[in-house]
Amino acid sequence: MTEILKSLEAILSQGYNPSNIFNDWLDLMLFAMQRDDEPYLDIVKKYKNDNEIGKREIDYFAKAFADLQIEMQKTNDDILGQIYMQWNQSTKFRGQFFTPSHVAGMMAKMLNPKGRILDPCCGSGILLIEAIKTMTNEELDKAVIVGQDIDLTCVKMCALNLLFFNVNGFVVWGDSLMMECKKAYETKRSYLGGSIRELKEEVFEKFKDSYNPSLQKIIEEKSILQTQKSEQLTFF
Repeated sequence: MTEILKSLEAILSQGYNPSNIFNDWLDLMLFAMQRDDEPYLDIVKKYKNDNEIGKREIDYFAKAFADLQIEMQKTNDDILGQIYMQWNQSTKFRGQFFTPSHVAGMMAKMLNPKGRILDPCCGSGILLIEAIKTMTNEELDKAVIVGQDIDLTCVKMCALNLLFFNVNGFVVWGDSLMMECKKAYETKRSYLGGSIRELKEEVFEKFKDSYNPSLQKIIEEKSILQTQKSEQLTFF
């Protein structure tokens, strides 16, 4: 994790805004995984990239991505959320703190979630990740993991995490209590590794039309879920 921060700090040392650096890194990863070249290159053009190869801003972004994948393979953990909090503390541009992994893990084991899982305030997705870890491959083949958050940065982190953990899921940007759905990412599970796409235009409108009533029903059922186990839904 130290190596990831070193790469991001190398960009920061060249005078860029810390919030922009982190969010551009997330977007570069998202666009790269979707093979969406045009917006990817638009972000690259925001940086000078005039140093020697290996010390350009894009090189540090790429190295941070590579080191992130290595670290996640080693730890099977929410590295993005940890990086985000350390970046916040070191650059002092925001103060968010997510549920500790051991607490999230305990909650997941207590709930023993299966099937459809929703976290309406997902942050980087730590509760969803710990829920994923409790399931077998056969259960994950059938599961649908859903996260929502009012913070777009959190939405992007959660979407990347669902991609990296290779699950079927959706991550929605918007206020859950207000039934907002301003942007959505879909991840798909396969034996060759996960895939991701941002839902757009007609596909997004169809998703929004089906998602908002579903979310309303989930909230209405919350009182029932507090008193009895549901085989259809786990609500964090």
